[in-house]
Amino acid sequence: MARAKHTVRAEARRRYRQAGSLPGDDADVELDDAAPKPAASAPRPAAQARPTQSPSGRPGFLAAFRGAYHPAHLREDLTYLPKLLLSRGFLAAIGLVLVGLVVALLFPNYTGSNLAWELLVYPGQALAPQLVAGFFAPRASYLLGLLVGIAQGAVFTLFILGGTTAVPSDKLLALLTVSFVTGPISGTLFAAAAAWYRRFLSLSSPKRMASGARGSSGRPAAKAAPSKRGGGR
Repeated sequence: MARAKHTVRAEARRRYRQAGSLPGDDADVELDDAAPKPAASAPRPAAQARPTQSPSGRPGFLAAFRGAYHPAHLREDLTYLPKLLLSRGFLAAIGLVLVGLVVALLFPNYTGSNLAWELLVYPGQALAPQLVAGFFAPRASYLLGLLVGIAQGAVFTLFILGGTTAVPSDKLLALLTVSFVTGPISGTLFAAAAAWYRRFLSLSSPKRMASGARGSSGRPAAKAAPSKRGGGR
C-alpha cells in the first residue's frame, strides 16, 4: 500500500515536471526519483587527547625528578653492606682519601698539597670522595657517604694529633665534632645527592633511553629448529 502511494506521487511529479521541461528530460527525472537518498553521515569520532608523554618516550623533567628519588631501606641496606664495601665506588673513595693524606705528608705546605687536602681529606669540606662513592654506588649511597666521612674524620684527627704542635683542649672538642659529626653528616647527604643525580641523568637522557629500548627490543628472535618430515624414529 505504501509502495503504491509512493509510485503514484512519483508519477504525478513526473507529469508535472514533464509539462514544463524539454522532451529529453524524462529519463533524468525518472532516474532522480528512483535514485536512493544518501544515508546520513556518521558522526565524527571525538578528537583523541594528546599524549602526555613526549614522542621520544622519555619522561618529562618533573617525572624524572621524582623518579630519581629512591627511599632508604636501612635494614636491607645493612644486609647488603659487606658487598658495598667491596664496590668500586667505595674503594675509589677511600683511595682518594689516602692519596690526599700521602700528598700532604710528602709535600707539606705546598699549594697543590693543600688543595688536595681540602678536596680529599678535610671533613665537611672535602666532598670529592663522597661524589665518587655516591655516583658509582649500586645502592645505599648514603651509607657509603657516611663511612667515607668517618674515614676522613679519622685521617684528619690522626694527622692533627700526630703533628708536632699540640692541640689546645678548647679546640679539641671542635676538632672531634668536625671529624665525626659534621663531616659524616655532610658526606651522607652529598653521596645521596650524587646517586640521585646519576639516576636523574639516566631518566632524562634521550640517548640512554633509546639505547635501553634497543637493548630490550632489538634482539633478534631465535630461529626455530627445522621440522623433520617423514622418516622413522
